[in-house]
Amino acid sequence: MPLNSPDTVPGPRTRHAATAMRALGNAFLGAALGLGCYYGLTDIAARLDQRAMRASFGGTAIASPRPPEPIAETTATLDFSDWESEDAAFWKRLGEGKAFGRIVIERMGLDAVVVKGTARSDLAKGPGWIVSTDPPGETGNTGISGHRTTYGAPFGKLDRLRKGDAIDLYSPYRRYRYEVATIRVVTPDKVEVIAHTDDPRLTLTACHPPYSARYRLVVQSRLVEVVRIDTGDR
Repeated sequence: MPLNSPDTVPGPRTRHAATAMRALGNAFLGAALGLGCYYGLTDIAARLDQRAMRASFGGTAIASPRPPEPIAETTATLDFSDWESEDAAFWKRLGEGKAFGRIVIERMGLDAVVVKGTARSDLAKGPGWIVSTDPPGETGNTGISGHRTTYGAPFGKLDRLRKGDAIDLYSPYRRYRYEVATIRVVTPDKVEVIAHTDDPRLTLTACHPPYSARYRLVVQSRLVEVVRIDTGDR
């Protein structure tokens, strides 16, 4: 059949369909590239913020934390001497958006500076202490929230935690070690997970599943050790 035969010439409907498919493909490609650029830019911004806060909080120690040793309750140390004049005073005078502490979770490969506050601008810097919750201490429930995607995704591997895993939270004066006790998924209205408690706890929260805010992944831990640290140990 000749190449110029009418049977080989696409009709208007075929040409329109092909044009529409190309346009749709270009739209998907553009969206994918846009998302990739967005995630990349947020990660870069978070790294820069983390670097600045890390310097203000006390250098780059604990860059490669070793797996914590199990702690026997009979030998655990809970050193709260001068806590009011040191840790409590530090957190009280700290402005929102500033470096609140340092969180190290070996299971997640996480070593990040925690910021005071959970506003969008705060969580863009790193995990954020929920200011309506208690600071680490002899009693109370310390709540920290973080992104699972974008801005470095500090809590991206939160679902890897298991019961018994250790979580280290550093103030300028102490290391607070927590042991994971419960892991659960709740709806966002279950705010009681960060309510005050008489026993000292740490509650980590993040949206669940990733890329969705339908649920919250909640990891609650109990305080098992508090030790004073030298400034060079942070």
